[in-house]
Amino acid sequence: MPHRITQIATGQGTEHENTTTEGSIARKIFVANELSPGKVYHFGATVEVVDNNSTDTLTLAVRFGSSSTVTSNTAVATSAAVDVADADQAVISGWIEVHSTTRAVIAIMMSEADAIGTIAMKSHKAVLTIAADTAYYLDVTADWSVAHADNEVAADSFFVSESV
Repeated sequence: MPHRITQIATGQGTEHENTTTEGSIARKIFVANELSPGKVYHFGATVEVVDNNSTDTLTLAVRFGSSSTVTSNTAVATSAAVDVADADQAVISGWIEVHSTTRAVIAIMMSEADAIGTIAMKSHKAVLTIAADTAYYLDVTADWSVAHADNEVAADSFFVSESV
């Protein structure tokens, strides 16, 4: 089944740094009526710890919902809080199947941010109640345990494609 890219990052995203407030590092806004029955969306992201202070931990998540406020939406996948180091990486891959005007399923495979090849992918899924005339937000988020100028993380890549 062919795919149509609906969104793709053209470079590293804005760093999430020096805060203990969970924030989005990659976002796709599905406009009202975009999530229609029979559509399947695939999405993916890679994340890199640009800089880290000491033993501070990083938690990653994928959230989905109708609020532009990130933390108001459902955390479909959440990583463990990992003591990260500079250049640690994470990979996120998922899909959304729209079954009807009121039901969708989201599935995600996600690793924690850690040294290359040391953390296994973990599966997550949720059954979502949706409404056709509503906009929805898909966010990859980051949350530091300590606010420090040297705690910096960003999405190196992010894409969303639609099966056509």
